[in-house]
Amino acid sequence: MTWNTEDLLRQIELGEDSRLEFKEAIFNNGRVSAPVRGVVADELAALGNSTGGTLVFSVSEAGKIRRLTRPQIDALEAHVGESCADSIKPPLHFTTERLALPDGLSVLAVEVEQSPFVHKSPGGYLARLGSSKHEMTAQALQRLFLRRGRSGLLGPDQVPVAHTGRGAFETGLLNRFLSSRTLEPSDRQLVTLGFLGDDEAGVTRATVAGILLATGRPDRYIPGAVIEAVRYRGTVPGQASQHDAATIVGPLDRQIREAVQFARRNTSVAGRKVPGRVEIPQFAPRAMFEAIVNAVVHRDYSMENARTRLFVFDDRLELYSPGALANTLSLDSMRTRQATRNEALASLLRMLRVGDIYGAGDRQYFLELRGEGVPVIYEKTRDLTGRDPAYELIDGAELRLVLPSASPPVDGLAAAVLVTAGGQPVAGARVVAHYPNKTWMEAITDSFGRAAFGFYAELPITVYCAAPGRAGHVERGWCPPATPFHSASGTSGGRFRNYHRGGRPFAGVARAAQSGPRQSGSELSLCDQLGDRAGKTAAGAIQAEPAAAADGCTRLRMVGTLH
Repeated sequence: MTWNTEDLLRQIELGEDSRLEFKEAIFNNGRVSAPVRGVVADELAALGNSTGGTLVFSVSEAGKIRRLTRPQIDALEAHVGESCADSIKPPLHFTTERLALPDGLSVLAVEVEQSPFVHKSPGGYLARLGSSKHEMTAQALQRLFLRRGRSGLLGPDQVPVAHTGRGAFETGLLNRFLSSRTLEPSDRQLVTLGFLGDDEAGVTRATVAGILLATGRPDRYIPGAVIEAVRYRGTVPGQASQHDAATIVGPLDRQIREAVQFARRNTSVAGRKVPGRVEIPQFAPRAMFEAIVNAVVHRDYSMENARTRLFVFDDRLELYSPGALANTLSLDSMRTRQATRNEALASLLRMLRVGDIYGAGDRQYFLELRGEGVPVIYEKTRDLTGRDPAYELIDGAELRLVLPSASPPVDGLAAAVLVTAGGQPVAGARVVAHYPNKTWMEAITDSFGRAAFGFYAELPITVYCAAPGRAGHVERGWCPPATPFHSASGTSGGRFRNYHRGGRPFAGVARAAQSGPRQSGSELSLCDQLGDRAGKTAAGAIQAEPAAAADGCTRLRMVGTLH
């Protein structure tokens, strides 16, 4: 940050904090004798490994400012440069600012941004905690390397697990990955695949990836390697609203399978006729599958007792995956960039066939193309619900994904066909609504010339009508509007609306009915379309035959194949 005199003096008065460190400089024959390079390197590396900050010379911890001359500031700046270049690995970038203070005093402010790398200084891997620095624990260091690049360290899924060995594996689970086509010994294969590795003492141990995929209970070795799944009634979590709950254990592929099954049995499937019945799931199956796979594959297993969590509500599905985003990945770049936390684990899941898991679609293996998961989650969720999924990073330590629920389908679409001739409504006309899949519905116009339909589709419909002694008429490509109706709804007065396509009225949509009872919806007005010449048909599709029938009504006869 850029300091001004007033802010800096106020901060010096308040003292050090997590982003501000004071150091008093001592000179001998024009050279900096204290603090030594190692001390400067430790302070700056700790700031870079944390959230960044400022080191101010020459101010004592008590807040007393020491007068600096220009040659002394020059020497201090060179001293800092040498410390960052020679005593910090990899070298740390910094900027300096020379500030003049009242009473002829001056200071040198050394600014360090949060670094994209992990830096080691003479004191080790240090981080800023409050107003002091501390050496990071192995777990904290591992997580930091995950976020900023590993620089040669073992991946988190290749870390040896204490108190394990080859005997921790179950033969049946292990054999899924071993090849019989090689002369290489099985132990050597296991090392190559990432199931086995040596610890610091040189003892061969099972790795995190090996435990997660080749043991029946990974959680006995890695606390938290489970999925907690809960179905809540309504939209608010709570003990009283729990409808179903499960702790899902086992190798990761089994956890994925059972988590998908849990979500499926605790979500609803609605139906709609378009015009044949089509099932509408509460959540997009492929998005749900991809989300669960990503949650268990890319989570941070070094966070002890942190569990993957799956919550199903009436209006959403939530997935919580422990760990920050890997490397330099951000929430904004997740759809276009790819970063894998657990490389060995991802590679092994590319070897496992997915089988018949709900939502896997045509996928053969649990993981296939890199980076396809998040785009698929977005695409499938939006196709089903019209809304995007939502990702959120909670406290920098847990990734939450929310999949919105699909809205339940309406019972149908209300529409009507109005038939007139010579400006007068035609009662008793036969009207056929024909869907593209060659299913059809039929109705007879009432005394107002209206034939009411309850459609279950928004597909373009071909409408045929005919009446005794008149030529038939065909109206093609009519789409009933998405006006919900329910079978129990009554009639209401008012004018029907005419609907247009591409800014122009449909052919045959002339005017709305003027009077009489009306059902809420829209109508296709076929005004004055029935000709006066008997026996003629429009498009040769249907015709009204004057032959007598038992009920005295003229029948419609289908002529040829309907298209």
